[in-house]
Amino acid sequence: MRRSIQDRPNSGNETVLRWVVLGIALALILTGGVPLLSRVFADTPDVVQVRLDASNIQPRPLEQLTGQAIVKKYSQAWKDMETALAENRPGVLDESFVGYAHDKLVSQIKEQQKSGLSTRYVDHGHQVEATFYSPEGSAVQLRDTAQLEIQLLDGDKVVSSQNVTRKYIAVITVVEDTWKLRVLEGVPGS
Repeated sequence: MRRSIQDRPNSGNETVLRWVVLGIALALILTGGVPLLSRVFADTPDVVQVRLDASNIQPRPLEQLTGQAIVKKYSQAWKDMETALAENRPGVLDESFVGYAHDKLVSQIKEQQKSGLSTRYVDHGHQVEATFYSPEGSAVQLRDTAQLEIQLLDGDKVVSSQNVTRKYIAVITVVEDTWKLRVLEGVPGS
């Protein structure tokens, strides 16, 4: 009497192979699922929303790819600034800031460290107008209207919180083949 393949008992090799396949499947699920879940449950989104209007820029038009790069870097700069101020980590600023803006933020973080405070931004987005693009293409001036919730924290305790609409003047420049924020100044009275 002949037995069919389905009627044969599993050999040890088949059992090991099934466990290996199951292990690989679980590894794929975990490597894909864990980052997705961490983003879903994160306190703040990974991207700061920035809308750029360059329709009135002078003295030259902003190229589409340059505009996209500026939006991406400006958004990342705000995210880096918010992380640096929330965690009192000035090194986070190095990727996105240079010059005066970098030095001013580092000074602010040092003051926070001395007082044991930190600042948390809940960023609701930025409406940015590009107003000036240098003739050589190395600097762009921006006017930003930001919707923010700014919280001052003493440890984990929120000491104060305010929802604000703030206006900023920013200058983003080419540094080492990328864009970095050189100036980020709040407009008085905004």
